[in-house]
Amino acid sequence: MHITTLRAHQVLNSYVKAGSRIHVTAGQICLSEAAAWGDAYGFFHETMLHEGATYQVKRSGWLLISASKDTEFLSELAQPAQLTPLIRLTTFCYAVTQAAHLRLTGI
Repeated sequence: MHITTLRAHQVLNSYVKAGSRIHVTAGQICLSEAAAWGDAYGFFHETMLHEGATYQVKRSGWLLISASKDTEFLSELAQPAQLTPLIRLTTFCYAVTQAAHLRLTGI
């Protein structure tokens, strides 16, 4: 987690990953997500968050955070994705193959 403090009318433009969370601990912020088609100058979907509120980012992209008064919030990064079953199976098969190779070569 990372704590950020913004003064009244201060703005922060930040790139965030899907699944990240923002917890407002003091004050009030307005969040604006960038457009889905990638224009970093056009922000849409404004969300007002008051003290005690939590917001989870729906998709990766640019986020404009503006404070209407002195504000403090925590940023929690998204957790890394879990290995899919196919990747786990592939990793297991590779390990078995390596073990068999070592056994056959006597290394």
